[in-house]
Amino acid sequence: MGFGMTDVKIRELDWYLRDHLFRQSNNGRQEFEQRMLPSEMIKTYLRYRNDDIDQISLLVDIVVGNLLHQHVINKKDGDSFEVRGTLRRLQCSKCYYVSYLGEAEEAACLRCNSRSLEEFPKKRIKNSD
Repeated sequence: MGFGMTDVKIRELDWYLRDHLFRQSNNGRQEFEQRMLPSEMIKTYLRYRNDDIDQISLLVDIVVGNLLHQHVINKKDGDSFEVRGTLRRLQCSKCYYVSYLGEAEEAACLRCNSRSLEEFPKKRIKNSD
């Protein structure tokens, strides 16, 4: 199973890291140190609490490389990077997957590639009765 399992772990960490960057940037944080991310992921997400930090570090390196390549983040001095523009949180109308997309990425679901995406969570229209 070797390669396939690693691929699943990379996709999963990509989602959680995008979620982390989205939430942090909404709180005004734009700059991140790559070497600090594995411990931030372990502290923030129950999913990674019992995982090996060295394993997470390897996955973070791969995912950060992918995010650079996809123009979601920009490299800064040394070990740090910043989110490029604003991350958008969108939900697919087809498969209901929530994608976090950078401004430079096309608006397509990261799971099924559908272009039918809506803001998540949907803005509720208040009843005026």
